[in-house]
Amino acid sequence: MIKRHISILSMLVIFILVLSTTVLADTNVSKTKKIIDGINVELILDNNIAKTGINKFTIKFYDNKNQPLENANVKVTADMPGDNMENMKMAHSTPKAVKFSSTNKKGEYAGNISFSDKGTWRIKTNFTVENQEKTVYFNIDVNKSDINWYPIIGISAAVILIIVIVIIRKNKKLPSYEDDF
Repeated sequence: MIKRHISILSMLVIFILVLSTTVLADTNVSKTKKIIDGINVELILDNNIAKTGINKFTIKFYDNKNQPLENANVKVTADMPGDNMENMKMAHSTPKAVKFSSTNKKGEYAGNISFSDKGTWRIKTNFTVENQEKTVYFNIDVNKSDINWYPIIGISAAVILIIVIVIIRKNKKLPSYEDDF
């Protein structure tokens, strides 16, 4: 009876550990907003912090009445300005141009930007709305990529717990058949 309770409790702990890893994963969103000629431009980073490697960005365009602006031709260029003291340690990066595509929401465009180095990057956003070309600059601080340890620790703990349960069950005394003879 006690072993059955231990088994049920162990399975419950495994279930909680696996679910907790998904809850603790990064789901924050970082937004930066600028206004140019009455047009609200919002740059949204899907993760809270920009890191080296590929980052997904969304750009939203709204008029001063908060109505989405559609059919904007959006081109984004990311580069590291050469006058940044931290960036002087590294080779000057080549600007990377990215075409952002329209999403299924009005006035919203998405694309991926790859950052090769940590430091301050300038995001130059060129867009055409109502036959007028506009440019907005955003500064993004890029951190070095790191590992999200919560899912790794949670899954490792679940695997270790399963191994311990298997060892305990295997070490149970098996009935002896020698007494039958």
